[in-house]
Amino acid sequence: MPTTLWIAEKKSLAEAVARTLGAPQFGWEQRGLTHNRVGGHWFVWLDGHAFEQAMPDEYLPEDVPRTASGRKVWRQADLPIVPQRWVLVPKEGKQARLARLVELAQAADVIHHLGDPDEEGQLIVDEALAFHDIRKPVRRVLVNDYNETKVREAVKGVRDNAEPLFRGWHRWSLARSRYDWLLGLNCTRAMTLRGRELGFDGLLPVGSVQTPLLYIVRERDRAIEHFTPVPYHVLVARIEHANGPFDATWRPGDDQPGLNEAGRLVDAAVASALAARLAGQPATIAAYAQARKTRKPPLPLSMNELQIEGFRRHGYSGRQVLDAAQVLYETHKVATYPRSDNRYLSEAQHSEAPGVIDAVLRLRPELAPLAPALDATRKSEAFDDRRMAGTPHHGIVPAVPESRVDPAAWTQVERDVHELIVRAYLAQFAAPFEYLQTDVEARVDGERFTATGRATVEPGWKAVFADAPPEARPADVDAAPEPAEGDQVPPLPAMAQGDDARCADCSAKTRKTTPPPRFDDALLTEAMMNVHKYVADEKARKRLKDGDGIGTTATRAGIVQDLKDRGLIVPLKPGSKKLMTSETARTLVDALPMAVKDPAQAGVFKARLDEVAQGALDFDAFLDETAAWVREVVQAARSLPMALPLAEGVFPCPKCGARLRRKEGERGAFWYCANWNREPDKCDARFQDLAGKPMLTELACPTCNEGRLRRKTPEGRPAFWFCSRWNAEPARCHATFEDKAGQPDLAPRPRCPRCATGELRRRAAAGKPAFWSCSNWNAEPRCAATFEDRRGKPDLAARPDIACPACGEGRLRLVRTAKEPFWGCDRYKAGCKASYRDKGGKPELAAQGKVK
Repeated sequence: MPTTLWIAEKKSLAEAVARTLGAPQFGWEQRGLTHNRVGGHWFVWLDGHAFEQAMPDEYLPEDVPRTASGRKVWRQADLPIVPQRWVLVPKEGKQARLARLVELAQAADVIHHLGDPDEEGQLIVDEALAFHDIRKPVRRVLVNDYNETKVREAVKGVRDNAEPLFRGWHRWSLARSRYDWLLGLNCTRAMTLRGRELGFDGLLPVGSVQTPLLYIVRERDRAIEHFTPVPYHVLVARIEHANGPFDATWRPGDDQPGLNEAGRLVDAAVASALAARLAGQPATIAAYAQARKTRKPPLPLSMNELQIEGFRRHGYSGRQVLDAAQVLYETHKVATYPRSDNRYLSEAQHSEAPGVIDAVLRLRPELAPLAPALDATRKSEAFDDRRMAGTPHHGIVPAVPESRVDPAAWTQVERDVHELIVRAYLAQFAAPFEYLQTDVEARVDGERFTATGRATVEPGWKAVFADAPPEARPADVDAAPEPAEGDQVPPLPAMAQGDDARCADCSAKTRKTTPPPRFDDALLTEAMMNVHKYVADEKARKRLKDGDGIGTTATRAGIVQDLKDRGLIVPLKPGSKKLMTSETARTLVDALPMAVKDPAQAGVFKARLDEVAQGALDFDAFLDETAAWVREVVQAARSLPMALPLAEGVFPCPKCGARLRRKEGERGAFWYCANWNREPDKCDARFQDLAGKPMLTELACPTCNEGRLRRKTPEGRPAFWFCSRWNAEPARCHATFEDKAGQPDLAPRPRCPRCATGELRRRAAAGKPAFWSCSNWNAEPRCAATFEDRRGKPDLAARPDIACPACGEGRLRLVRTAKEPFWGCDRYKAGCKASYRDKGGKPELAAQGKVK
C-alpha cells in the first residue's frame, strides 16, 4: 500500500482531510504535537511559516564590530544589504516538527501539499520542501471549506503542484517576502542611522504596509489641524396637512444664488430671506409615493468586520479580538477558523445549519427565545459557492464543539466576540426585515421641500439582535438606507399628490462643516482594507480597489499594535480611543521620499507581483529593480533633514543639523559636530561646554566689543569668564566676569578707589576667604589694592589706607592665611618684604616681622 504524506498549513486542515479518509470524528490516532497517522496516510502540520528570512548579520562581513549583545552594529557604509544568496532559518520551536517532516517524507511515496489555496499557503509548504531538498512527487489539494462534502471534493480534485498556477503563487509570495525584507530592513536602518546622526535614539521603522498607513494617518491629522469650518444654512419647513404635520428639508435649484461649490447654502442673507418669504405660504403636495421594501440580513463576519465591530461595540483592539477568536477556535472549538477575509459560506455548509443552530442554543440557552424566528431551511445570500471560488477561507461562524464547553469560564472578551459571531450567523435564518417607506415632495412658492418616513412592517432578522445589548449589535443592523441630512425618519401622514397644505413655519438653521474624523482601531482597519480611497492616481486606485488593500487579515491588528507600541501612533489625549501620529512619526513620514510612503505604491507593487506570478516579469529582474530602488532611498536618507525629538543630553549642530558630541580636551570639555570628518560636507563647528551642555550662543565682550566671552573653571577656584582677546596683540583685553548660574555676570563693577581706573573683582581660593582686588593688578602702572568681602561686596569702608613704613611707597593690606592673618606690603613683588601682626583688624606697626 503506497504511503502518502500530507503537509498541512494548520492542524485543523489536516484533521478535516483525515476525517474524509476514515479517521474517527474525535480523537484520531495521537502521536504528539507534530504528526498523526490514518492508515497509510501521515499528517504533519506546520502552524504557519516554519521558516523566516535570515537577518542582515548573516550577510554582513565578519569584521563588522559587534554590540554587547553580540549583534553586528548598524553602519551606513554597509547599506544597502542585498543578499546574493538568500538564507532561510527554521523558526524557533519548529525544529522537531521539521525533523519529523523529513523523516516521513523519506518514507513516503507521494506528498500532498495542504497549504491554504492562496499565494501564502503555497509558499509555506513549498519552502519546507525546498529547504530540505525533498524531491518526491508533490500533489496540490485545495481546501477552503472544512465541510466534509467540500473536503471530499477537494481531495478527489488533487492536482500537480508543478502547475503554472501554483508556481505563479509561489513566485508571487516569495517576491513579496523578499521585497518586504529589502525595503523594511534597509530603509529602517538607513532612517534610524540618520536619526542617530541628528540626535534621535529611537527606531525609525519603514515597511511596505505600516509606512503607507502612517502617511494616511499623518495626512488625516494635517487635514484636521488645518481645517477651517465653513458655516452654511439648512432650511426646514413645518408643513401642515389635513392628516397631520411633518417637517421637510429645502432642496435648492440648479441656479439658486448663495450656494458654494459643494451645493451648500452659505449666504446668510439669502437663507433669511427665503425663510421669511416662505413662512405662512400655501403648499402643494407635488409627489407622494409609498413602497414596501425589504432588507436582507448582514453577512456573517470576517476577521476584518469582527475586529471593527469588536472595537465599535466594546472598545477592544484588533489584537484582543483576534486573540479571543483564536481561543474560541483552537481551545473551545465553538467557532471556525478566524483569520478569514471572506464573509460568505459554501452552499454545502447550509446542510450543517440545523446542527450548528442546535449546538448554539444548547451552549447559549439564553438565546432559546430566538428559536421561533429561525428557519434552518431558509438560505440567505451568504451561502454562495460563486463567492467562495478562489478564496482560502469562509466567513467566521459558530462550530459544533467536540466536548462539553462552559461559557462561564471564558473571558469577557471571548464571550463578547462569540456573541458577535453567533448573532451574525443566526440572522441568516430569520425572515427579511420589511418596512414601509414614504417619500414626499412639497412645493412652497416655487421652492422644493422633501421628506422621507419609514415604518416597520416585519422586524424579521432584526429580532435576532433585538434582545442583545446595543454594544453587541453589528453596526449595520440599525442602518436603513441612511436618510439625507434633515430628512424625516418617523412615519409620515397619509396624503396624495395634489393635496393642499400650508407652510406653517420655515426656519434657517445654521450649521458648520466638520473635519474628517480622527482614526481609531476600526478606521485604521478599514483604511488598510480600502486603501484605494486614499489614492489619487486613477490607475493605482483601480488596482487597489480590485485587490485586498494593504496588509492581510492576519497581520493588520499586529501592524496597528506595533505602531502603538513604538509610539508612532498615540492617543489624542490620555485614555482616548482616537489616535494621531506622534511627533516622531510625523517627522519620519515627512522626511521619507513619496515613493516609499505613497499608498499608490502598493498598487504599483501589486501590479509588479502579478507580472512576476504570470511570468511577464522575471523574478530576478524584479528583485534587481527593487534593490536599485532601495539603494536610491538609502542614499537619499543620508542627508534628509528631520526635526526629530531629541533624547535628553543630545543637541543638534546649529550649523548643519547633525548631532553634537562632547569631548574632554587638554583645556577642558568642548563640543564638536559629528560631521567634522564627513566628505564632502565637513562641518567645523565647535562650542564651549557649559555645565555639560554646548554653549550655542556666543556673548560679545562688553569691554572691548571685539572678543567673545569664554568660560573657565580653574582647579580649586570658582568658574569665571574672560575675553577671547586676552592675549591678542597689540590691544589685549583683560576683562573678566564672575560666573553666575552658568552665565557671565555683566552687571557694572565697582571702581577701584585706589587707581580710579580699574574695576574691583571678587576672588576666592580653596580654603581661603574671598576678597576683592583691582583689575589693574598686572597692568602698568600696577594697582595692588585689595578689599575684604562682605556679603558678596567689597568692604571699602573697612579697608584702611595705610602707607608701608618700610618702603614708603606701598600700601599695607590684610593677608588671611590658614593660621593667622597678617599685614603685608602690596609691593612685595617689587621687593618690599615688610609684614606686621594683625591686632584687632589693624597692623601692629611696632612689631614688624613676618608672621610665620
